[in-house]
Amino acid sequence: MESSKILFNYRIGRLAALFAAHCDYQSFAISDDGILLFGRDNARDKISHLSIGRGGALEPGYFWDVLEIHLENGDLIRIGGINKKQSSRFLVGLNKTYRAYLRDFYQGLAPQIQAASEQARGLLSGRRYIRRGLARQWLNTYQDLADGIQRKDVQRFLPSEAGQQLQSIRPLLNHGLAVIEQVNESYVARQLEVFQQFFDQIESKPLTPNQRRACVIDEQHNLVLAGAGTGKTSTMIGRAGYLLNAGLAQPEQILMLAFARKAADEMEERIQDKLGIDSLTVKTFHGLGKHIIAQVEGKASAINTLAEDDHLRARFVDEQLQRLLKDELYQSRFVNYVVRFRYRYSSVFHFNSQGEYNDYILENDIRTLQGELVKSYEECEIANFLYRQGIAYQYEANYQVNTSGPDFRVYQPDFYLPEYGIYIEHFAVNEHNQTPPFIDQEKYLDGMEWKRELHQKHRTHLIETYSYQKQQGVLTEALQQRLKAAGVTFRPLSNHELLDQLNRLGQVSSLGQLLAQMLALFKAACQSIKGMVTLARQHEDSERMQAAAFLFEPIYEAYQQYLKDTDSIDFDDMIGRAIEYVEAAHYCSPYRYILVDEFQDISASRTRLIKALLSQNPDNGLFCVGDDWQSIYRFTGSDVSITKEFEEHFGATTTSVLDQTFRFNNKIGEVASRFVMQNPTQIDKQILSHRIIEQAAVSLIKTQHDQVGLNAALSAINSQAEEHASVLILARFKFRKPDLSALQRQYAKLKLQFMTVHGSKGKEADYVIVLGLEKGRHGFPSEQSTHPLLELLLPKAESFAHAEERRLFYVALTRARHHVYLISDANKASDFVRELVDQRYDIHSEEFSGEGFQHKIADIVCGECETGYMAPRDGKHGNFFACSGYPLCSHTESACQRCGGALKENGRFRVCENKGCDYVEPACPKCGGKMSQRKGPYGQFWGCSNYRKGADFSCAHTEQFIDLQAAKHNYAPDDRYIS
Repeated sequence: MESSKILFNYRIGRLAALFAAHCDYQSFAISDDGILLFGRDNARDKISHLSIGRGGALEPGYFWDVLEIHLENGDLIRIGGINKKQSSRFLVGLNKTYRAYLRDFYQGLAPQIQAASEQARGLLSGRRYIRRGLARQWLNTYQDLADGIQRKDVQRFLPSEAGQQLQSIRPLLNHGLAVIEQVNESYVARQLEVFQQFFDQIESKPLTPNQRRACVIDEQHNLVLAGAGTGKTSTMIGRAGYLLNAGLAQPEQILMLAFARKAADEMEERIQDKLGIDSLTVKTFHGLGKHIIAQVEGKASAINTLAEDDHLRARFVDEQLQRLLKDELYQSRFVNYVVRFRYRYSSVFHFNSQGEYNDYILENDIRTLQGELVKSYEECEIANFLYRQGIAYQYEANYQVNTSGPDFRVYQPDFYLPEYGIYIEHFAVNEHNQTPPFIDQEKYLDGMEWKRELHQKHRTHLIETYSYQKQQGVLTEALQQRLKAAGVTFRPLSNHELLDQLNRLGQVSSLGQLLAQMLALFKAACQSIKGMVTLARQHEDSERMQAAAFLFEPIYEAYQQYLKDTDSIDFDDMIGRAIEYVEAAHYCSPYRYILVDEFQDISASRTRLIKALLSQNPDNGLFCVGDDWQSIYRFTGSDVSITKEFEEHFGATTTSVLDQTFRFNNKIGEVASRFVMQNPTQIDKQILSHRIIEQAAVSLIKTQHDQVGLNAALSAINSQAEEHASVLILARFKFRKPDLSALQRQYAKLKLQFMTVHGSKGKEADYVIVLGLEKGRHGFPSEQSTHPLLELLLPKAESFAHAEERRLFYVALTRARHHVYLISDANKASDFVRELVDQRYDIHSEEFSGEGFQHKIADIVCGECETGYMAPRDGKHGNFFACSGYPLCSHTESACQRCGGALKENGRFRVCENKGCDYVEPACPKCGGKMSQRKGPYGQFWGCSNYRKGADFSCAHTEQFIDLQAAKHNYAPDDRYIS
């Protein structure tokens, strides 16, 4: 940009600077494009001639004049201290320069106004939908023009023709995209009218207004959010037909993509049936990749049989693993990985509750080399050390002296070495004898002391280990020294012997399955070994990640060599190699419009392929139909964030919503929508049901056995359904499949089918029954953790708890047309069931009787672990409540001896929560045990039930007699009736 040319300048005199008004500047100058003002600190301000409203004026003073400059926006700038002899000259010069600048500026704008007007006529012609990218390009090109025409007197500086052209584009310059939206709305309305008959007849039912709008809107990037049962495929067919009938594309310029072969075949069949066209391309992503490779390489690549069968590929990986394990180095790495890195270590001191730590143990299924499920990672390390050293041990064997009673279990030290009579106790304390934050430190330390005294009393050998030793990295070394000092003989097992044991426990096969999963995800992510190792090094658990990567590398190399030797490719090669060819322009795309079905299942690699195809044609169009509420395939590489952040990935986007479902009724819809939207990152939308009913359409059946609940649900359906009504029985995992043939014979009127919830995606039935809604790794939601190495290859996990499992439950609910039955064990109900009950969703609680039936969802939170729930149990000493987190949490509480209900602490008493029961039980203020009436030489008294004469663990607390019935009528939370 050329610098301004100074025409006049003036410096304020010293006296004027001291005494004149409005002397905020030391000097000023008039240039050819504005006024320059210089302050006392050499700061420079500039007033553009364009911003001046009606030139300058003088305000006479006694000694000095003031130059007034009126701005277009109404502001007034005063420059004082101007010599009266020179002020008129400066005013004339300013106004002359100012008017000349405006005349030249607007004369210079005339060609630009003409060009803008001509382009705008084409843009606003109404012959096509105006894409936001083109509109923004026009607006950005003429941004200076938009800024320059804001003056009220602009017309008098322009030639008449340019003035008329300016008037035609002024609304667009002033209001931008708002005008474009109005023009587009008019265009859409006209197109809907023109193609009304087409949209009425293209499918068996006329398309809905929202479906029609989605078909007609021709933004460069279009996202159609389609709820369950809202007609995704119909919209895809309607869009393709509209593009052809409106003359926007030829058949060979349209590419329709689906994820599954069956879906692609169905879409192709409907295209031919409804549109009578067979030259339009309908493919799966893999099919497209294969086509691109064939076009570039001149031949069709053979698809390896391993690509089409997950079991064959897993068997191949297992065979390669067995081959590699014959190599001593690989065998050593393998055994080292299983022993040291199979489980993620997290210190017990990093958890805020016992329940959180128990969940960590259960999620990782931490088991020893002998197969025991242990209560801590550190215990597992000790057990594995003993096993590897050939030292026989028993985990939590009963102590040689029985200390059990009605309220206390038998003492079970962590480890017992039968060959040496040695006990090992591992204590969760740090070097300062402090416990983790969730453990009652005083009680725990008392317990430690009690155990020491017990061993000392009975002269049994106790070896202690501590959590801080693991933190310091010396746990097994310290144990080794103590054991050697005690005379224990070490007979270390060889890697071969350890490998035999791992095979017996199925851990070799288990790790083989992990490596097979890694292979699939690794290739799907178009990753390299070098890249994966880099990711592993950056991981917080880098040593463990790298150890697994080194085990994986030779498996991957063997697989790639096998494909090369057989001159074949797999499905992931179809995508990866196609991306390379398109990005390198070895393949020239004929497609102007790409339509993608089930877009919520998109992965990063498929997105990359779409972008590469689009980049070859600037006048392209992308039309994606999907539902972020039904994104349930992250474990295969699908990334829901691509749908949620569609515009960030592709650019200017118009989002449409298909909000009318023809599948499920409003009551199912209300429960399902409310449930999935608990995750605030899901896209908010309202799904309206075509069928409206008044009564709840989701029922909860509470029972301890799926079969009991299943029969109850089927009986209910059988009594109300029409002949041949379809019933879809769903479960999170395949192993829950019931005996379908027996059920079909029993309920011949119904048409029964079993599926996993994942497998049911895209299906529908009159009725749905969901099994297995309980807590745990194989419950729903599944609490099974994903291996961190797989996480390296998967899209970033969502922060919201059970986000994908929540969407999976939404899928399960929305398969039904009429009614959904949820089967749950009331004593270990899943978090999803508890939410439905606790947050009062509009569901019906079915109270079917049967073996194991429990009327009420267990809702008493365990006071020990804080995540489990107290469930009723029967024992040899009567009814009691035990934590659902057993065996990791062994907390128990007394049950009402009259009705079996839960007892609630209330001052010195425990009172039955059952309002129909008046049972009250006094509690021992010393140990919390139950106070029982007893008889002695001096009459009746109250004694703690934990008293055991001669026992090592006993409470001898007693109190004077008080009539229990009297206490029952008078108790209050803070009363102390027993003195």
